[in-house]
Amino acid sequence: MIPAKKVLFLLLAAAALPAAAYDRSELAEFNDLYKTGRYEEALEGYRNIIAAEPANPWAYYNAGNALFRLNRMGPAVLNYSRAFMLDPRSADIRANLDYALRQTGQTLAPDNVPKALHYIYYLLAEREIKAAAILLFWLACLAGAASFLFDGGGAGRAAGSVSLTAAGLLVLALAWLGARQTSPFTAAGVAVKPDGARMLSGPGGNFKTYASAPEGRLVRILDAADDNYYEIGLPREGIKGWALKTDIERL
Repeated sequence: MIPAKKVLFLLLAAAALPAAAYDRSELAEFNDLYKTGRYEEALEGYRNIIAAEPANPWAYYNAGNALFRLNRMGPAVLNYSRAFMLDPRSADIRANLDYALRQTGQTLAPDNVPKALHYIYYLLAEREIKAAAILLFWLACLAGAASFLFDGGGAGRAAGSVSLTAAGLLVLALAWLGARQTSPFTAAGVAVKPDGARMLSGPGGNFKTYASAPEGRLVRILDAADDNYYEIGLPREGIKGWALKTDIERL
């Protein structure tokens, strides 16, 4: 039977290569601007890269750094969070996101969750888990079909072993994906308005304001059907309300 750890190692290795290449080349010019304190110019460059390469975690990470230096805490948390969703294994991204969250009264890892368990929970990005699930599904199907074609021989037994291993890993991937739906970064947004996002009792200016989401707060987006308002929730406080879409940026 093919070791599950070997399959997982190959998936992780393939996912890590593009990010390292981006950090060395594409961002070097704007990183130099950042290092000399020209944060606005660096931020403009990072945003240009994000527009051209929306799956580049290092562009979001560096944009978050520039925004943090400019004291724009909401957008900084937003960009760090997007970087984390794309590359949750990066120690730098994790550290800066956690630091920014702590400035807004939040933490990346809950205090009652062991750090090792939290790291495993976010070992792969959701897109990587989905891609792995698709690959494992087809591998299980093709290897299963091969085991029937070579029934009775060594090749058939080997194919059957591969099919069972892939099926087991597929179940694990689907369970992992299901567990990730409870992540604070899933179906979420960030309050980016400097003085916080007002939470109304309904989707309109005539409704009562009864709470607010402070700048930088991660919120759950419950309903996005209205043209101008999101229904959002603050899980820690156990409250929900409607906020202007201009005050909340989706992850």
